[in-house]
Amino acid sequence: MTHYFTRENNQLESNRQRFKCFVGGKEFIFVTDRGVFSRKGLDFGSRLLLETILSDMKDSVLDLGCGYGPIGIILADRWNARVTMVDVNLRALELAQINATMNKVTPVIVESDGMENISGKYALIVTNPPIRAGKQVFYKWFRDSARFLEDGGELVFVMKKDQGAKSAIAYLESFYANVVVRRKKSGYYIISCQKPLTI
Repeated sequence: MTHYFTRENNQLESNRQRFKCFVGGKEFIFVTDRGVFSRKGLDFGSRLLLETILSDMKDSVLDLGCGYGPIGIILADRWNARVTMVDVNLRALELAQINATMNKVTPVIVESDGMENISGKYALIVTNPPIRAGKQVFYKWFRDSARFLEDGGELVFVMKKDQGAKSAIAYLESFYANVVVRRKKSGYYIISCQKPLTI
């Protein structure tokens, strides 16, 4: 599964498919392909994350590690927010652009390894982090996110308890003002980390 986290995965023959999903009472359509995460449908963790934050209504969002784009696209539609979506995987980014067009939203889509090519500040950074890429990768995402949040902004992510959610919380408490578990379901945690207000 390391092909999810690499720039190119051309060795995998393309086999596109599409699926429909309902989130927040609205239908969305997504095209996926081999070599991207959760290509057969919206995964449980991403759905739980969306359901948890859908009423938050932020005006600027960074979808970090966007894959084929479900989180950022759904938030762009439901919130009418300024959304930036980033990933290192070129196939995923191509799909994200197709899916944004198909769902009639216009996020900014950027090739970036983590925060490498990101600028500006966001009210919300949201991610379903690449657990299998290793702690050194997604812990860096967590740490770097603090620099790209507006004062009082939030990092919100999903992680399974048995994939290290509790140790991640302990790590995050060392540099975020308020780390809380907003929701637990079927072993998945939705974790919110707030950047301290500038004093």
